[in-house]
Amino acid sequence: MKRRSFLAGAAAGSAIGVLDWLGWFRSFGVPGTAKSLGIAEAVAQAAATPRFLIYWFQEGGWDSYSMFGPLATPQHATTAYAAGTLHPSPEWSNQFYRPVNYLLDATHQAPTTTGNITHGYLAADAGSLLNDLAVVSSHDGSTFHSGSRWEYHYGKYSTYAALSAKRGTDERSVLHAFCEAYGQSYPLAHVAWHRWLSDGELSEPTYPEGTGYYEKLGPAWGHTTYGRTPVEMRNRLQSLTGVTAGAKAARIRTFVDDLHNNFIKDHNSESVKAFDSAVKIHRQLTGGVQVVVDPNTMFTDPTLRAEFGVAAADETTNATSVNGNPARSKDSPMTNVQALMTYELMTKGLSCGFWIENRQIRGFDTHRDRKAILNAKGQNDQLNSMKRDLWKPLNALVNRLKTTQLGTTGKSFWDSTTIVLCSEMGRTMQGDVTDILAKSEDDAAKYTEIMDQDCCQHWKVSSAAFLGGTVKPNVQYGKVGTTTLRGIPLDPNTGALDPAFDPVTGVQKAGTTPNPNCVVSDAGHVYSTALYLSGLDPAALKTAGKGRNNRPPLKFVAK
Repeated sequence: MKRRSFLAGAAAGSAIGVLDWLGWFRSFGVPGTAKSLGIAEAVAQAAATPRFLIYWFQEGGWDSYSMFGPLATPQHATTAYAAGTLHPSPEWSNQFYRPVNYLLDATHQAPTTTGNITHGYLAADAGSLLNDLAVVSSHDGSTFHSGSRWEYHYGKYSTYAALSAKRGTDERSVLHAFCEAYGQSYPLAHVAWHRWLSDGELSEPTYPEGTGYYEKLGPAWGHTTYGRTPVEMRNRLQSLTGVTAGAKAARIRTFVDDLHNNFIKDHNSESVKAFDSAVKIHRQLTGGVQVVVDPNTMFTDPTLRAEFGVAAADETTNATSVNGNPARSKDSPMTNVQALMTYELMTKGLSCGFWIENRQIRGFDTHRDRKAILNAKGQNDQLNSMKRDLWKPLNALVNRLKTTQLGTTGKSFWDSTTIVLCSEMGRTMQGDVTDILAKSEDDAAKYTEIMDQDCCQHWKVSSAAFLGGTVKPNVQYGKVGTTTLRGIPLDPNTGALDPAFDPVTGVQKAGTTPNPNCVVSDAGHVYSTALYLSGLDPAALKTAGKGRNNRPPLKFVAK
């Protein structure tokens, strides 16, 4: 049941929503003649095809070298070295520290190729989803958690210093921009399971209302609604029906008094679409077909809960203290619950834009020093968390979207959906000791510093992937150089690697000049690509004052 005015309030001039019309029909019948009903249907059909956008964000920084920016390296974390050794073989700076059990069992193998996609062991559990993915392996995140998360929301156009500034009226997060275009007829168009500042990195007094990630940019229907838990969402849906209707009824009466002319005025198109939807629903209701959404039954269906693997504990939230700041929570359940809620909110006509994010705060942010890595014989392993937080629930969601018809279109929800997979950064697997060895201190002090060196630091080398009805499936663009360990620049128009760089090592070839148009993609390219795949022109939105992102879309990932 689509409902806009319940969120926008009863102010004069706001769109008339589906539930407004249904309330009117119950009291006064369906107004208009066969001709005017036909006009309403024609206006409604002229509207754009429904679109859905889902960002699936792995907060904390995934090990991209074991994901979609795969590298095959030795594992040096399993070798024992004598205490005080300053020059092992290979040298400390040339050692690679991969996760525990890397290369030692069947689930921690070197990169493999499935179809057209080469991936690390962390993506092995994607299963058949690999056939749907368009992977971008030449991709950089950032090395600042909160700043990089902000860029994946807002795109690239300012420095991190601007995070504490008030957001301008022309700024939009990617989902604000998407829902401004597609969300007006949905009661809760934009639903997110993240919290600005929840990672504990930034000081709350420094980021008052309107700064950082700001929930209320653009028109009201695009504002962020925090999904929180199933219980809280059910309560929110129940409250929608409790809004007083006096002012709305007066506005509807004025609209109905000149129904024919109001139907053909462009600025009334959303109200007309809602009218047409309400007529269809009204006919179903009076014909004995029950289509009303019952909030009490949302997210409780045992079949769906089994498919998404939802247990009662998955619906709870947690809180974590980081950097000595007060413990904070995203107010989020596990991602399998978020995915189930997304599916029901989509298919019941309540929402169209979603930000799904793993519940943990800094779940991948291990920062292990060399001594701890050597003692454990490897880095922390993200395999189980990737299965739990990404691949299992995403597989369940995609399967449901592919098998659920979108209205009477004959197409599935999958055909109208774009899904983006990303994380704010990657993680290092080395530590350069050149500067340590050059110090004048004694060997014992140097050795201590080498052992204390963080070898799982923030690292901008990352990756991203897209899937959905408009995405070219089972393709991969870009590479990480085996020598440089960096993304190789690619052409943003074609996806081809810059020929100035060796396609394997990533080293610039002697006597060549890099193509100035080639880039290693970033959060801004992901922002534009998500909108482009959803049928929007990112450049036109920017010109219209609906977002500042200055990166072009990677059009080569589209069908």
